[in-house]
Amino acid sequence: MATFLLHLLLLSVFAGVTGRTDLLRPPRVTLAAEAPVAEVEPAPAAPSGPRKLDPASLGVKLTAPSAALIDTRSGEVLFSQGDDRIVPIASITKLMTAMVLLDMEPDWDRMISVESGDNALSGIQYLRVGDRLPADELFDVMLVGSANNAAMALSRSLGAGREAFVARMNSKARELGLFHTSFVDPTGYGPENVSTSLDVARLAYAALERPRIREALTRTELVVRTEAGAERRVPATNELLTSFLNEGEFTIVGGKTGYTEEAGYTLVLRAKKGAADVIAVTLGSATSEDRFQDAKSLLFWGFKTFAW
Repeated sequence: MATFLLHLLLLSVFAGVTGRTDLLRPPRVTLAAEAPVAEVEPAPAAPSGPRKLDPASLGVKLTAPSAALIDTRSGEVLFSQGDDRIVPIASITKLMTAMVLLDMEPDWDRMISVESGDNALSGIQYLRVGDRLPADELFDVMLVGSANNAAMALSRSLGAGREAFVARMNSKARELGLFHTSFVDPTGYGPENVSTSLDVARLAYAALERPRIREALTRTELVVRTEAGAERRVPATNELLTSFLNEGEFTIVGGKTGYTEEAGYTLVLRAKKGAADVIAVTLGSATSEDRFQDAKSLLFWGFKTFAW
């Protein structure tokens, strides 16, 4: 308990870190000769951040208690609130699940069946028990429709057991410098899957650097056919893919939604406008509409307030 309270106290020191740079790139860890502990070296200097056009503009009013806006080129925090809060992140967890799966380099043509145990956690289930699909299609269903049973089936079939798979997720979190993040399952259903808004931004940056993940998270809909010939339609959970933020001069690079009763509605989104390339995070919104409106407001404020 004392360790946990100390952890929260240290986090509070970093509240309101607007202007901090190199946030998205984890430090490099090297071992000094015969040293008992690792020495952490700062990452190479990132490019300078965008120029603020209106110094008097301090931010935007949001409903989400925890939020952040990060410039991807410099890693600079353009806006943050509640960034010291360690909170459940729901299905944003699946970004880490996807990266661990890619790191394992599985046989993507392998046929995997959805078993009854894969439905142990609630959530929208586009796939039914007995459905049999190639691993790569299950991967897309997991990300596009945020399907818990797809994540469970993949981690069960391609890993060395779920406990070992979750251990890989937490090891990957440390590798990325996500020191306020931890996972207990591959879906995000458990309230113990926690992070902060700034850690989520770093997680999304790393995940969306993977073309396979980025491709899935820009699809507005997915239709798959089981080995038995049944067709399953999977709509994207990210409603902003069909908004003005993905038209004309705006482009959505990718994003991930989440929801559980404990986490509320969560969202991380990477978007571009001209030379601007930013990541917006909103955690703990009361409604689905709130999280999408918060993301719109945050992005619009950032694009208007800064010049790249």
